[in-house]
Amino acid sequence: MIKNEFEKLIKKYDKKIVIDKIVDGKYNTINNYSTILHRHVFYQIVWIAKGSGTHMIEGQNYVYSDGTIFLLAPYYLHKISYDKNVQGYVISFCDSLLDRFQNKSTLLFHNIEKAYIEVPNKEVELLNDEFKLLNHYSITNTSISQSIVQDYLHIILTKINGFKSLKENDSVQAQTNNTKILEQFVLLVRQHYTEEKQLHFYTSQLAISQKKLNQIVRNATGLTPAKFLETYILNEAARILRYSDLSVKQTVAELGYSDSSYFIKAFKKQFKKTPTEYRKSAKFNLNTK
Repeated sequence: MIKNEFEKLIKKYDKKIVIDKIVDGKYNTINNYSTILHRHVFYQIVWIAKGSGTHMIEGQNYVYSDGTIFLLAPYYLHKISYDKNVQGYVISFCDSLLDRFQNKSTLLFHNIEKAYIEVPNKEVELLNDEFKLLNHYSITNTSISQSIVQDYLHIILTKINGFKSLKENDSVQAQTNNTKILEQFVLLVRQHYTEEKQLHFYTSQLAISQKKLNQIVRNATGLTPAKFLETYILNEAARILRYSDLSVKQTVAELGYSDSSYFIKAFKKQFKKTPTEYRKSAKFNLNTK
C-alpha cells in the first residue's frame, strides 16, 4: 500500500511545516520524487513565482507560468517538471494544521475540477513576499519560529481562499463538519477504489445519507460522489496504461472491474478513446518528447 510506503513520514510532517525553495528549476524535496510519478500522505502547496513548465495531476496535464499555485491533497498522483528559469517554493504539511486554521482550506485541496490557481498579476509579488517570510522563519531556530511559520501559512491559505473565491453558503461550524466529511470521503476513495465501487460503502463508513454526501461533494468539486469515484478510477486506469506494460485485461482486473465492456465504455466516454487507442497515443507522445 502507498500509505505504508510513506507512513514513516507522517510523524515528521505532523505539527511541522517543511519548505523547499525552487531556484533555477531545482530544489531538494524530502523524497526527491518531483520529476517522477509519486504520491504523498501530506498536503503540498507548489508556488511558482516565476517560470514555466508542466504538472501532471491525476492524469491531467497543466501548463503553468508566472504566479501559479498548485494545491495537492494526500494521495494525489502527480509529476512536475521545472524549466531552468523556475523560481518558487514547495510547502509540505500534515492535515492536523488545517484543522487548527478553522477555515475552508481543506476544500481547496480537494477541488478536482481545477487543481491550480492563477494569481492576479498585482498580487504575485506580494504573495511571494509571504512565502519568503515563511521560508525565512522556517530556517530560524528560535522558540517562536514554528509558531510564526504556522501564522504565515495561515495567511497564505487565507489569501488563496480569496483568490479561489469559494462561496460562503454555510455557517462556520457546518462548513468545518463538511470539510472533514469531504476529506474522509476522498481518503476512503483512494484507499478502497479497487474493491468498493458502490456509494453505500462510503455513506455507511461516513455514517451519512447519500443525499448529504452528494451535497458536500458536489459543492466542493462540482462532481457527484459517483462521478468523483469513477473519474478517480479512470484516471488511475490511464496512468497504468501510460506507464506500465499491463494489458487492458490486466488493467481491468487491477482496478477491480468484473465487466470489461462497462470499463471500456466508461473509459472511452472520459478520454474519447478506447484503452488500446489511449495507450498507443500515450506511448507515442512519451517516445517523441
